[in-house]
Amino acid sequence: MDKYKNIATILYVEDEDGVRRGFVKAISRYAKTIYEACDGQEGLELYKKYLPDIVITDIKMPKMSGIEMAKKIKEINPEQALIITSAHSESNYLLEAIRLQLSGYVLKPVDKNILKKKVLDIVKHQQIQLELDSSMVLMREITNLQNNILIVFDDLNNIIFVNQMFLKLFAVNDISEFIKKYRCLCNVLIEHKGYYICEDQRNGFWSEEFENLRDDKRVVSIMDYHDMTPKAFLVNIKRIDETKHKVCTFTEITTLATKKNEFEKKAYIDELTQIYNRAKFNEELLKEVINAKITGESLSLVFFDVDHFKDFNDTYGHQAGDDVLSGLASLIKCSLRDTDLFARWGGEEFIILLPGANLTSAIAIAEHKRKIIQAYAFGNDLKVTCSFGAVTMQENDDQDTFLKRADEALYKAKNSGRNCVISD
Repeated sequence: MDKYKNIATILYVEDEDGVRRGFVKAISRYAKTIYEACDGQEGLELYKKYLPDIVITDIKMPKMSGIEMAKKIKEINPEQALIITSAHSESNYLLEAIRLQLSGYVLKPVDKNILKKKVLDIVKHQQIQLELDSSMVLMREITNLQNNILIVFDDLNNIIFVNQMFLKLFAVNDISEFIKKYRCLCNVLIEHKGYYICEDQRNGFWSEEFENLRDDKRVVSIMDYHDMTPKAFLVNIKRIDETKHKVCTFTEITTLATKKNEFEKKAYIDELTQIYNRAKFNEELLKEVINAKITGESLSLVFFDVDHFKDFNDTYGHQAGDDVLSGLASLIKCSLRDTDLFARWGGEEFIILLPGANLTSAIAIAEHKRKIIQAYAFGNDLKVTCSFGAVTMQENDDQDTFLKRADEALYKAKNSGRNCVISD
């Protein structure tokens, strides 16, 4: 306890001179400064002037009682440390003192060792609180210097701490304002392909599904309400076993995500037609073939190309040919189901993957596309026709044999007069 000596400033209020002098002598070695008052009125004036760390006061005094003074001091500072000294016969005063939520009371005649211990206990508590407050200030300063968003959740997934970057992102002043506006983080996530979204908001933001995702899959899109632009964030989670808290950092990766999307677009999107290319189609086809074998669902392919396209280019020029290919892609794309996959296979060849479609459906879809193309007038009122091959995956098919059968069906269509649909 010695390290807490000579730290506190103390106001001692006592109307009996002998008692007051004895206390001051006993406690002076443990206080930085002691202010003395002989009644509540004088004590209140000294308190307002010096704002001491601890106030020790008798209850019954002339001019203003210790209780009245304590009430007025608590109005100034509700957290003020106050100790009452009281005789046994003053129980009514004592009950009123307890209601003021005092730091303690000592019965008269005052045992100086007990009083000293109470003073040092209060000083110790105040110092610990100061150190804690200082640590909190330091922690906030450090976290607010970060460019990342920092959020701390308790074991019930309630937000208990955020840094300034969080408040800036959502244009709020504090956690309570964020909760009032948005309720939980689930409600601020933007749904984009490749970004995490809460499927079941009853689980809150921290569903087991999210926590079990690979690190590179913990990517979310959130609107920056400061400048009203969507941004991408990579979320890192650290669990604190002792407290069950979750410390989460949101690192902005908008630039990286944009570059990734641009790269994927170049890698998977055909530049001329702006639909998927052969590489992307093969990647998705493999997934669908595996899924169809597992689920037993139908899976069909439609292969088609533009009839006599070389002659068309020779007659009207390559620019007109490119215009037809891009126009044809747009024409077919807008008539497909959401589950269908459409790609340029190469040159004037196109391919459509039809999950859930049997052979009858595939033929009907292909026939519908054939008629749409035949009736459509492209730039300068130019018209083309297409030949189609339609197949459904069989039990012994793999990705390669499936494609080969579709290609063979297309070849048959070309040899059957073109502008028709042939299945194997």
